[in-house]
Amino acid sequence: MTATTKRLPADQGVLKNTLNTIVRMLGGTSMVKFLIRRLLAAIPVLLAILLVTFALIHALPGGPFNAVGQRRMPDYMVEQLKEKFGLNKPLFFNTPGDGYFPDGGDWKIIGYREERVTTGGGQTGGVRTETRRVLRIDLFDSQFFNYLWGALRLDFGPSLNVALRDQNVQVGDEIARRLPVSMQVGIFAVILGFTLGIPLGVLAAVYHNTLVDYFAMFFAVLGQATPAIVLAPVLIIIFAVELQWVPVIDQRNQWRAGPEFSLYYLQILALPVITLATGMSAGIARLTRASLLQVLHEDYVRTARAKGLRERAVIYVHALKNALIPVATIIGPLLAGVLTGTFVVELIYTIPGLGKVFVDSVAARDYTMIMGVSLLYSVFLIIGNILVDIIYTWLDPRIRFD
Repeated sequence: MTATTKRLPADQGVLKNTLNTIVRMLGGTSMVKFLIRRLLAAIPVLLAILLVTFALIHALPGGPFNAVGQRRMPDYMVEQLKEKFGLNKPLFFNTPGDGYFPDGGDWKIIGYREERVTTGGGQTGGVRTETRRVLRIDLFDSQFFNYLWGALRLDFGPSLNVALRDQNVQVGDEIARRLPVSMQVGIFAVILGFTLGIPLGVLAAVYHNTLVDYFAMFFAVLGQATPAIVLAPVLIIIFAVELQWVPVIDQRNQWRAGPEFSLYYLQILALPVITLATGMSAGIARLTRASLLQVLHEDYVRTARAKGLRERAVIYVHALKNALIPVATIIGPLLAGVLTGTFVVELIYTIPGLGKVFVDSVAARDYTMIMGVSLLYSVFLIIGNILVDIIYTWLDPRIRFD
């Protein structure tokens, strides 16, 4: 009796090996199941964020069509624009008491429409036409659900801002154009913040209650207490105006062109990144110091020292890895904030990122742009929190998501 083995086709075998490699890179099947659960749990969270944001922005006084500059727009033009962009519909549910006529009829009761029915005349062969009222209520024909159906198709609608409306600017296109600019500043700021903050916190913890600790914590507290709206003008005055090491504004449109790692690109990137990274590194340094001081008093650290290990190995191999778990917790909100644009920094340095367009959209009551940027921020925040959970398993092998 001969044993036979079943062989898979070549393409199926390659696909299976690729999937197995991806699963191993993610941490095994348990981690894949955890990621799927987290992604499914994120769906109701996003829906709740959309609902609350939609209600709050429509509760603001005024609207996108109330004025053009300093002049008030006529009422008939406001009504025409509301009808064009669907703002004459009910906010959440289309009920008979909302006064919205989906068929343009004159009936006083919402949901009724005129319908003409043609029937045969029997033996005489004549035709009889009768008019009757038919109840028609589309409960979900409202502003929120129409926006939700479009968002599910990644269609966030046109911008309602007067300055952009005549150009027929779509929210998705504007976000795609400005998001890479904000990400350039945000990614470098996060790298610099962790590069400065973690060593500063380690030094303060190792040399606890010494001049090094006091010196490090002085700059950490100073950096965290100085807001960007104060630090940015000071840096501009010193390095751009007085020393003239960097340009005040981007005169070559380098932000739109993307990173080139040329001298000019590093010059225009330096001040915004330093402004963002200063406060970020200060908070990271204080958190690293507090966490490492706690870990250094654990039993396994005393055991490592009793075994005769070098102090450097005790700190960087045994203690620091566990001390970084609280530090990793702030990565999610930090990434979401800096990647979607830090409003004050982008306004001060005239960076054409999402920060400026978001501030302008709030002032202009640009509902679609506010919703688009808020949804993007929420997605980044959820992805950042999932990334934090993955980092937990790398920092502490005892953590499992079975």
